Amino acid sequence: MNGSTGPDDAAAKAPHAITEVARSAGVSSRTLRHYEAVGLLPATAVGAGGLRRYDDRALVRLQRILLLRGLGLGLPEIARRLDDEGDDVAALTAHLTWLEHERDRLARQLAAVRTTVARVEHGEPLTAAEAFAGFAPTRLSVVDPPVAGR
Repeated sequence: MNGSTGPDDAAAKAPHAITEVARSAGVSSRTLRHYEAVGLLPATAVGAGGLRRYDDRALVRLQRILLLRGLGLGLPEIARRLDDEGDDVAALTAHLTWLEHERDRLARQLAAVRTTVARVEHGEPLTAAEAFAGFAPTRLSVVDPPVAGR
């Protein structure tokens, strides 16, 4: 699918220019070219002058890459996970579930810290359960982010 095409052909195959994708994803064009160089995110089409373009499938793959980078995984591990997880929807659904659990855990931690601040400000006693609500590890951990099919 990669290869040099005319500007109109490239835009038809892949409507998203590298600059648009980089800006929207909060990464640099250089990062996208690096992901391509290491085999993580091939450009869908390369137009005149080497302008890289991406289709919707590439956007989904980049979203998955960025989610896994956000968990602290290195590029080799991300490549392995992407290869192991063939179904984008299943992988994203698993990640969505994990993110929802993380949101809930963070909400519990926020409540615990608010309680601690209020108790300390008013000189009131604090229980250990109140102080550490939300800090206990859950069965879903950042060290082992979701992988579809596990």
